[in-house]
Amino acid sequence: MAWRHRCHAFLFIPPDLTSPVTSIILILSGQARLGRAFQIPPGSKDSNGTEVSLGAAGRLLGSFYMTSNRSRWLFIILALIAGVGIGLVYGWVINPVDYFDLTPDTLRADYKADYVLMTAEAYHVEQDPGLAARRLAIFGTKSPAAIAADGLNYARANGFSDADTILIQELVTALQAWSGIR
Repeated sequence: MAWRHRCHAFLFIPPDLTSPVTSIILILSGQARLGRAFQIPPGSKDSNGTEVSLGAAGRLLGSFYMTSNRSRWLFIILALIAGVGIGLVYGWVINPVDYFDLTPDTLRADYKADYVLMTAEAYHVEQDPGLAARRLAIFGTKSPAAIAADGLNYARANGFSDADTILIQELVTALQAWSGIR
């Protein structure tokens, strides 16, 4: 008996099936539909010898809660609308996303390499090393050629495709040859 009380205390399991919490759980889970959840076969007797026909389901608070498919669908739709509404209020009002003004040099190395690759692809189309250097200059104090070289080293070390590596190599070569004067 002591184990049962400990179990109820820690797991919040109601000790009997007629408590309101248990009734609500059984109704919402679909276990107590129309009073048939715990139906005892006809002719069964309880501990006093009295014939029992419905068992605990006859005493549940809302055993006739959802009697038709229409009310079930209405309940599901209302629950979905309430869930979406609560989620939107939480996401927009209670705990919205915090945006920070971070500089691109705080990106991880893989994102920097992807940016260098995108710059290399743009350079391959435009053939303008000055524009490519301006695009890479957002990463801080290093020269654009050094930033592109770092991206090339990352691409080689982490299995970028050969075509991508060639594009980055082309950009590195162009930036090393570019003097910055037009």
